Amino acid sequence: MTRVRPGRVTVGTDGSYWGRAALGWAARHAFRAGLELDVYEADRRYEDLPADLPADLGTGSVLRPYPLLTARIRSSGRDAASALHSAAAETGLLVLGCRGQHKCHLGVGHHALTLAASAQCDVVIVRGRPQAVHGELRKVTAWVGDGDDAVLARARDYARRTRSVLEVVRQQVAEPVPDGTDLLVIGGGARLGLAARTALHHAMCPVYIVR
Repeated sequence: MTRVRPGRVTVGTDGSYWGRAALGWAARHAFRAGLELDVYEADRRYEDLPADLPADLGTGSVLRPYPLLTARIRSSGRDAASALHSAAAETGLLVLGCRGQHKCHLGVGHHALTLAASAQCDVVIVRGRPQAVHGELRKVTAWVGDGDDAVLARARDYARRTRSVLEVVRQQVAEPVPDGTDLLVIGGGARLGLAARTALHHAMCPVYIVR
């Protein structure tokens, strides 16, 4: 089995609004945590991307505020989902936008949902209100069930790094998705449960799925 490298963050971007949001979130997190960043860009040879996108899909402008961040830019190749799935076996955290250039529906796109369910590492799906995406609310929420020690640990660590308040919410039957937070941390297990899928579709902030 390939060794997971917890000191690395991997992000996929296609130059879309949510792709750039995911790149920005991943860059900020990697910089704060002292981690390396691998950026997988959509490949124009295989994807029908808007002609007005910059050649680097805007990656350079997003990374410019972090000159000391070690970042590697890679092509996603012919099959972006497969490339990111393979990369997830060698990274500590995979960051994705909730949908890309050609996903106009609400909620979360098929590729993001599939990778959130199948990746071997923790996954963040970036979605929600701009204030939450940019960490302006200064609150992190751990949405926990039984035995979610890893969820609490990830939430505490993120709250500490961002100097945010940590709120712990117990999952209850028909409990609404917590709101008013910058990050919702939840357990994913081997397969996404109902609470995790509900969060991915309805949360008003990025969702951190813990493996």
